[in-house]
Amino acid sequence: MKHSAMLLAAVLLAAVLLAGCGGGASSASTPAASQPAASAPDASSAASAPAADSYNLSDIIAAVEAVNPVANPREIDDFGLENTYLLTMDNVAEYAGKVSNDAANSALILAVKAVEGKAGDVKAELDAYKTELAEGGLYAEFADKEAQAKDARLVVKGDYVVLVIANTEGAQYADIDKALDEALR
Repeated sequence: MKHSAMLLAAVLLAAVLLAGCGGGASSASTPAASQPAASAPDASSAASAPAADSYNLSDIIAAVEAVNPVANPREIDDFGLENTYLLTMDNVAEYAGKVSNDAANSALILAVKAVEGKAGDVKAELDAYKTELAEGGLYAEFADKEAQAKDARLVVKGDYVVLVIANTEGAQYADIDKALDEALR
C-alpha cells in the first residue's frame, strides 16, 4: 500500500510538471511592436536560408548603454514611441529603448526595427524629433541637454534605425560611435 501511494504521488507530480511546461509558451506573448528582437533562429533554419542583417535590439541597447549610462532609466513604451517620438506605429516592426527619467539628463537610446522598406520613414520621423530637441527650445533651461541633442547619433543599417543622445554625465560620442559600429556590424 505504501509503495502504491508513493507511485501515485510520483505520477501526479510528473503530470503537474508536464502540464506546467506545456502551457507557458503561449501565455507569455506580447504585441510584436514592443518585444525586443527574437533570439537567433535554430541551427536548422539558419543553415537553410542565407542570413540577412539581423540584430537583437536589446543587445544594441546594452552595447550603447555600456558607454552611455542612462541615469534612472525608463523603458520606452508604445505610448512614448507614438506620442513623444512621433513615430508612425505602422512603420515599426519591433523596438527597444531607454530614456533617462531625470530632468537634467539627456540620455536616450532607441533601437527600431522598421517594417521592411520603412527605415527611411522612421529615420525622417526621428530626425524631426532630434531637430525639435536641439533647436525647438524644449531644453531651454538645460543648455547642456540641448548641446547633446544637437550631436545625437541617428544611424540606419538596413531596416534598423538607432537614435542615441549622450548623457550629460560625461558620455563621449566617440565611444558611442564605436559601440554602435560594433553592435551593427
